[in-house]
Amino acid sequence: MQNTSALYRTILADPDHWFETQLVIDGVGTFDETQLFSISTSLEMFQDSPTIGKAVAGEINVKMMFPDTTIPDMACLRPRVRVCNATDQSEWLPQGVYYIDTRERTKNDDGLDVLTIHGYDAMLKTEQLYNGRITGDSTDIEMVAEIAYQIGVELDSRTTTLMTAAFTIPFPVGYTYREILGYIASMYVGCFVMTDEGKLRLVSVLELPEETNYLIDQIGDAITFGGDRILV
Repeated sequence: MQNTSALYRTILADPDHWFETQLVIDGVGTFDETQLFSISTSLEMFQDSPTIGKAVAGEINVKMMFPDTTIPDMACLRPRVRVCNATDQSEWLPQGVYYIDTRERTKNDDGLDVLTIHGYDAMLKTEQLYNGRITGDSTDIEMVAEIAYQIGVELDSRTTTLMTAAFTIPFPVGYTYREILGYIASMYVGCFVMTDEGKLRLVSVLELPEETNYLIDQIGDAITFGGDRILV
């Protein structure tokens, strides 16, 4: 869960709030809802049942008016959202860091040129054989930090907090970074993902909170009636 400001939470509590979206393309510019037809992201860490031992890539799909400027190959895409009401707007919250994989130019029913983009986050950079600075056995967190360095991302602090067992990782000859991450993730009953800020994070099913069946609001706080929480 992202950290949000008091203003964000105040606006979200207003029944008459709405969300706004924009897309930042590094080196190109910022595109708002007057230029975006649709934008969606997905990260399927858990599908029909909990899955462990994977390094899961996030995806983005964008449809927008075809821009006047050239968008480079593998350009970096940074979707953001904010919450608004009639008087205020919150800070912009990042919704991932992605890289263009495919693009297509078409026309819509109104005759406008439309650019359709599909991309992935930095997890796809781990699809390469290990060629890091560690040349022997290491601890699990040392190897994960090295992989983050090799693909040019930061390590999420929650990963360091979670990975305290110091499992020994043999020198990974002939394995990709992604295979190594999956191997380490299985030790902690989890998966590796990229966060909304574009950092490498281990998520473990052991972190999941106990089910309470309490009715909650959009922020996650329990809704009360006469001071009592409501079971559903």
